Amino acid sequence: MCLLRLMFEGFNMKKIYSMIILIVLIGVTLFLYSQTVNKVYEVDASKCVGCTICVRSGKCPTNAIEMKNGKAVIDSSKCIGCGICAKKCPFAAIHEVEFADSTAQMDEEKVSEVADSTEVAQQVFMVDADACIGCKICVRKCPVSAITMKDGKAVIDTSKCIICGICADVCPVKAIHKTDGKK
Repeated sequence: MCLLRLMFEGFNMKKIYSMIILIVLIGVTLFLYSQTVNKVYEVDASKCVGCTICVRSGKCPTNAIEMKNGKAVIDSSKCIGCGICAKKCPFAAIHEVEFADSTAQMDEEKVSEVADSTEVAQQVFMVDADACIGCKICVRKCPVSAITMKDGKAVIDTSKCIICGICADVCPVKAIHKTDGKK
């Protein structure tokens, strides 16, 4: 205390002590709040198209998000609630969830639904070569470079395609369409 008194000589010590107490109280309040209310994020499997943008962005500081059977899954025990993955998702499939128990875990039913499936039935996108005008818009817009040009026509590599549908949305002549299939 003598050191503090010497450092702040000439200052009103009552104000300094009041400021210190206020700072400590705010810090304790924030700490207690952070222990009782946790924000984590979860993936809505019905909206997730498996584009991997949330995982590939590499921005998750705790590596809490990964792909399982073509869908993003967030490990709530690792999630710190920063929201980076939600900001990266172009399909709004990741959203914030608040819960009061700091030991709460992910909804096991939702995780097992994604993790236990052996095959993910999805749509497959194909190019109608007769309709394709070779504009290359789909090539530029594909987030995983699954589309190339061959003989002036777009060709989709189904092993790279993540079924996001961006190519079909941007095609000016609607030469890209979805068909039923499994990836």
